[in-house]
Amino acid sequence: MNKYKKNIKLLIKNKYREANYHDKKFLTDFISYREHFKKRIDENFTFLQIKKEKDKTLLELKKYFENKIFNRKRIEAFYKKFEANLMLKQNYDKKLILLTKKETSPQSYIYLGHLIIRLNKIDIFQKLNVILKILDKLSVNKKDYKHYNKHLLIDLIQIEEKLIKKVLKK
Repeated sequence: MNKYKKNIKLLIKNKYREANYHDKKFLTDFISYREHFKKRIDENFTFLQIKKEKDKTLLELKKYFENKIFNRKRIEAFYKKFEANLMLKQNYDKKLILLTKKETSPQSYIYLGHLIIRLNKIDIFQKLNVILKILDKLSVNKKDYKHYNKHLLIDLIQIEEKLIKKVLKK
């Protein structure tokens, strides 16, 4: 399990370039690490809100998530930003040009994962890929666990499991 975490940290640092998933133990390590992550989230009952006033990305993604009606092009643009950089910043303008260098709240990634599932232009492999990356990013930072909405995160993990099963059936 620690080997998987070490590998994920390295993959995130290299933005998943030259990733080697051919190790026989990779899948078993992945499954056990996700189960461990789920247990850690279940144990953590405190959800601390972060000051959101400055985090425009979090506010925008949360608004889209809660209203059920959202700008699909804007979510696709956030998706592309995340895929390219493996992070989102706190503030962008209307054309998604960077205004601040500070990273957004971890909760933003959970909202992004849920919103990407609703996009029709993105196929199942792309959805699985981005959710895997989001969950890897969130699982590595133990100090941020208290800032995750437990129910939304567990839902995202369950969505990941469903997508993996669909992909394996194909």
